[in-house]
Amino acid sequence: MYDSGNGTINAEVTGRTTQIEVNADGTKTMLTGGTKTVYSWDTDKGGMSQKTETVKSHSGVLKNPLINLNEEIQRLEELLKSKKFTSKKQSKHYELLSGTLHAFREVRENELDFYYSGLKELKLDFDEHLSSNPNSEIIGELNRINAVLQDFITDIEAQNLRRIELEHSVLLVREKYEAAKVLEVGDKVKKLKKTHEWFLDLASRSVEMREQLKHDISAIEREIQVAKESQAKLDKWEVGSIRRDPITDPFVGYTRQILITTTDDLELIQNEIRLAEKYPDNTTIVHMDKNGNYKVVYGLKLDQIPKGDLKVMINAHGALGSIADRSIEEIAKYISTIEQATGEDFSVRKVSLIPCDLKGEYAIKLLSKLRKRGISNAKVSVRLVKTSVLPNGRKVTVDSADGFRTRYRSDIFKKTYAFNEKGEIIPVDSYTDEHYDVSLSIDKDGKPKIERIYGNKRLSELKGALKVFVKAKGFSETEQMLHQFKEALPSDASMSHLNIKTPKDNDWFAQGSVLKQGQDLGKFGRGLNVSVLVHSNPEDSQVLMALCNRNSEVIIVKGGRGNTAFVESPYIPKNVIQLTEFGNSVLKQQLLAFRGDDFDADIRVRIVHGDVKQIPTTRETLENLELISQVTQQPIRNITISASTTKKLGHYQELVTALSNKYEVNIVVWTKTEGGEPVEWLSKTPQDSDVIVRTPPHLAETQPHNDKKLQDWDTPNQEQINKLKAESQKTKPQLANHDHQVLIQTEPDDNVKDSTLKLALKHPAQTTIVQMQKDGTYRVVYGTDLDKITGRVKLSVVGYGRKTQEGGDTLGGRSATELSANITKLNQALTGDADIRRISLVGCNIDSDNPTDNSESQYGRKMLEKLSQSNIKVPVVVRSNYVAVDEHGRKITSSTGAGDWIHKDSAAKTIYSLGATGAVISRVYNNEGTLIKYNGRNLGEDLDNDISSQDTSNQQEASDKQKPIDVEKTKQKLVDIDKQQTNFAKSVNQEKLKANTNNTSNTSNTNNTNKKKFTPPAFNIQIDVGDGDHIAFFGGSTNVDVKVGNGAHYTLMYGDNNILVSVGHAGDTNRFIEIGGYRALEGVQILIGTKNVVVNYGVRNDLLLQPTLLSP
Repeated sequence: MYDSGNGTINAEVTGRTTQIEVNADGTKTMLTGGTKTVYSWDTDKGGMSQKTETVKSHSGVLKNPLINLNEEIQRLEELLKSKKFTSKKQSKHYELLSGTLHAFREVRENELDFYYSGLKELKLDFDEHLSSNPNSEIIGELNRINAVLQDFITDIEAQNLRRIELEHSVLLVREKYEAAKVLEVGDKVKKLKKTHEWFLDLASRSVEMREQLKHDISAIEREIQVAKESQAKLDKWEVGSIRRDPITDPFVGYTRQILITTTDDLELIQNEIRLAEKYPDNTTIVHMDKNGNYKVVYGLKLDQIPKGDLKVMINAHGALGSIADRSIEEIAKYISTIEQATGEDFSVRKVSLIPCDLKGEYAIKLLSKLRKRGISNAKVSVRLVKTSVLPNGRKVTVDSADGFRTRYRSDIFKKTYAFNEKGEIIPVDSYTDEHYDVSLSIDKDGKPKIERIYGNKRLSELKGALKVFVKAKGFSETEQMLHQFKEALPSDASMSHLNIKTPKDNDWFAQGSVLKQGQDLGKFGRGLNVSVLVHSNPEDSQVLMALCNRNSEVIIVKGGRGNTAFVESPYIPKNVIQLTEFGNSVLKQQLLAFRGDDFDADIRVRIVHGDVKQIPTTRETLENLELISQVTQQPIRNITISASTTKKLGHYQELVTALSNKYEVNIVVWTKTEGGEPVEWLSKTPQDSDVIVRTPPHLAETQPHNDKKLQDWDTPNQEQINKLKAESQKTKPQLANHDHQVLIQTEPDDNVKDSTLKLALKHPAQTTIVQMQKDGTYRVVYGTDLDKITGRVKLSVVGYGRKTQEGGDTLGGRSATELSANITKLNQALTGDADIRRISLVGCNIDSDNPTDNSESQYGRKMLEKLSQSNIKVPVVVRSNYVAVDEHGRKITSSTGAGDWIHKDSAAKTIYSLGATGAVISRVYNNEGTLIKYNGRNLGEDLDNDISSQDTSNQQEASDKQKPIDVEKTKQKLVDIDKQQTNFAKSVNQEKLKANTNNTSNTSNTNNTNKKKFTPPAFNIQIDVGDGDHIAFFGGSTNVDVKVGNGAHYTLMYGDNNILVSVGHAGDTNRFIEIGGYRALEGVQILIGTKNVVVNYGVRNDLLLQPTLLSP
């Protein structure tokens, strides 16, 4: 570039050996260290010179100014003092260079960009001076200084540009942050995380930016955490199923209604379903929590809604003039969030507050809050008393001061407010015709009179399905007028829905039966091919509303204390009336459904009870049945009742008796099984003296056992065998802990046989059915032959539980000794590859009435003692309640045998097993797997009271005051036992460990003459899934032992790294030491190593030792 001094450039040229970055202060920073070489042309020597500078600091601390002001200042000072300025010729540069030196000193003391304008002027002066003195003797120095000035100016401009870009980026990211706040919670979390990354990136640019964004970053991190918590909760909310009819009423006046539900509450979920089903194509349902985070659960997403006006409905509970658990500010925020989320082309024009018992002041305050958030053109409506949403989606009000009468479209109990043109809040009409396509009345000549057309259109401009409001007169006059209007409509327009308001002096429903009224209204709607809603002022008619739907269903709702809906439905069989009752509340509701044609025979009445909490009283049901007289005068033929629970046995017995006495007809009550199958529960005929209670056929019997010879027993018929085979081909759940089950039918009774078959149908491919008479003679009637069975076997004995005259128990007519002999004989038929692991006695009330501390009287205990003498040492399970087998093959129990059947009631099941000493022990667990009874004693009894069973009759029960003391004594006793057990186990296991260590050492010395340290295997792993006891010994550098399932767990690990995972309860293990009634050492885990990890989950009394293995 210098071209031997003849080039156009005489300025210094800088080269750098690394990447650089321009800092906020205008300096340049070497990112990874390195060197800088400065090249210049020496005019005195007539050659190029260079100087290499090492980096003074690197980018880690952002201190490496590449323009070294100190050097420049020093060079300028030396130049001004040099001999070159002694001549007048050179002195003409002095003033300019002195000014430059002063500027450099100022820049060194202050920030660079403060002197941008001054440096700019100085650069212009320098350029002019250089052009005036092109042949100066110090032209090289002047060019170099001029280049330094240009560097300063370039750095300042780059810094300013960068600052502007950063500030613009910060504003942009903050806008993104605000936009993310109103997104649906799932999208919100994603966008906030991305925005958080942008903030962090901006903050990394400089210390100043990091400080500026500190609050933003902290706020968005909190917002992300709250949103994630909200998302998890909202995902668990109930979501209703919305029914969409083929034809729905037109939705006029708004683009969409958005329903905000504030609480995961069944009543609110029911409300949203009913409200949405009124306009299913124009509704979006939003679940929104207290934080304002929301999830769209039905309808279009908020950003997908076509632009236009919105109606927002707040679905929440009200209390004492406010919305439960929400402030007015929060409600305003929710509404604002909806408007922002939908976009700029939307405006909330109506807010409908559904909560009960709000006041007008609430709407006024909410309007003020909304205006502050930019929503000023909305109307806000409130309901002043209790509000209910009917199944058709229409809202009614009830007030105690009004005699609990139900009101529809009542101006008294609904108030609406809005801003006027002056900005004042004023009340406005709550029920107008502005949201109808057309508003009609009847002119003096009987012809249609158009009161208003939505959007100020002409009649000829109307198109599509129309929603029409009608100010009616008489029934016939109104019908005639509407037919005339129908003819006057353009060809591409048609009436779809009519909202008819009748005047006080023309009550359409004052005459005739409900059946006739419904028939007339149905004919009215079908003739015009429209859906119809008829209503009047609440004070002017007994009929709250009447509806005729497109599917020919007619509903007439009468008010009063609560409301009664009469429904003419084509789906109800002829001559049937179905009464659905909702009682036990202030607003009582009942629904009578029937077919629309005339009754021509005695009627059958169906009574349906839904929610358990809303079962009416007997008196209410009798009163509701009187409503049938408003439909027909035909007599009642019979009554059936569908009950939602069997827990109200007394109530339904009383109801059946009352109905039978009044109507003298057959009464039947049905209920459902857990699988949803209907079953007959109660019945009474006029000839029955009492109500008959029908329950699942349980396995309890008072009649003597029928010891019929086996050859006379009925075997499963071909249809039953075919069903078992067909079911075995289907995918069925496998037996949980066994490979095969053997079912023993002990009696020829049909119920015992059917119960056995139902048990088999649960696992048909893994089942053998054996029929066995009392003397042990047996035959296989289904499944694998006994000598072909392999693996773990579960044995279930099915028969009636009976009490003997002496108070003992029998199962299938067998004593414990006799049944043990039967099982022993059957076990002999099994091969060595089959192993009985569990015996289940499926019969009622075994041991139920026996003293729990008298071991001689316990059926299960006796049976296991006998079995153990034949080397069958497996748990025996008996049930102390009534037992039945349901249609799914599940064993269900009941304390009465008459109802309240429970599947998997562990507390009704006693498990007998052998302890380590060979003695029989008994245990009872609750459904959570917690031991609640041991050897007949409830937990909480003092373990010191371990006296002979013969002395129990002399014991007295502890008083209620003494029981808490006994519980504390028991806890302390268990602590003491644990200490004794631990000390004992430590002493024993340390001796064993010492012996094992010596053996290992001897082996190592024998096999290794160089006496190197014994090296165990590098890695051992064992995984055991399933019930049963588990024993393992590992010696290795890394040992892993995993057991998942019930049973004892004994493990010894010796190595550097030991990991033990044990998930499961003690189960049926016989390995333990009994100390004063306490089962000690159900598990022992000894981990000897430098690093030990133990995860132990379940109910089991374990001893855990973790002595540290010190490295040499």
